[in-house]
Amino acid sequence: MKSPIRGSLLGVLFLALATTLARAEVLTVNSILTAQQAGAPGEGIVEMVNSPTNTVAMSAADLVTLREAGVSEKVIAAVWARVPVPAPTAVPLVPDDARLVDLVRLSKSGISESIVAEQVKQDGRPYDLSVNDLLYLKQNAVVETTIVALMAKGAAPPAVPVAGVAPDSISFDDLVMKATMKHDRPGRLVMHGDSLGWTDANDPERNFEFKTTGLEKVWFTCQARTPENFCYQINFQVVKGARYQFQDRNRESGSNAAVLKVMDALRTYFPQIVYGPPKS
Repeated sequence: MKSPIRGSLLGVLFLALATTLARAEVLTVNSILTAQQAGAPGEGIVEMVNSPTNTVAMSAADLVTLREAGVSEKVIAAVWARVPVPAPTAVPLVPDDARLVDLVRLSKSGISESIVAEQVKQDGRPYDLSVNDLLYLKQNAVVETTIVALMAKGAAPPAVPVAGVAPDSISFDDLVMKATMKHDRPGRLVMHGDSLGWTDANDPERNFEFKTTGLEKVWFTCQARTPENFCYQINFQVVKGARYQFQDRNRESGSNAAVLKVMDALRTYFPQIVYGPPKS
């Protein structure tokens, strides 16, 4: 039996996606990753990519980024179908993986897509597609089903960490701790086992540490903008305790990589934490 809470949450998510589809959007890598981090279903993201009202502002290089971030093959195939074909160059592109030359020859010979994809699957060696490889395939009109098969045969992914067991130490730089009635404090956030510690850049006496098991909520503060929300601050609410707020130090220049990195690590190693803003 489906949980009524889960059903209602999915309903809200689909409604948000439907609202997105109703207006024109310029979709970027950040759009896709933000939707995935919010828990949007793959089918909904594919629909968003396929919507004729939306523009896909991504390149072949961005497919590598999506793949490394764990985006589903269906979403990558949908994005690939809408990536513009690169302009021809005076010198024809040559792939880094020489096998792709034969694959393109097969594709252009009239052999069905399914047979070409099967040929890829039967090759025992992995394909680790470079940006140059993707540009070569796009310029030679290789279809998305073949690209998906190639990516599925990519180099072995890194070992999946065990939930709740973080590495010895992960450091998060380029952060500023927001302080009430005081100047913001630059420093470094460090994940060590199941603890998070703040190392103040100017005053060691302001260093502190808390356990992830004591976190009640973790959420982003975002700024609504076109084409996607810009999440520049990560917030921690400790159970019956303090609330900590960390902003990306490079927010003003349009970067939010630092806070995204913190959130990604927390979701990876501590999925049991409740993610989402507290009720007002």
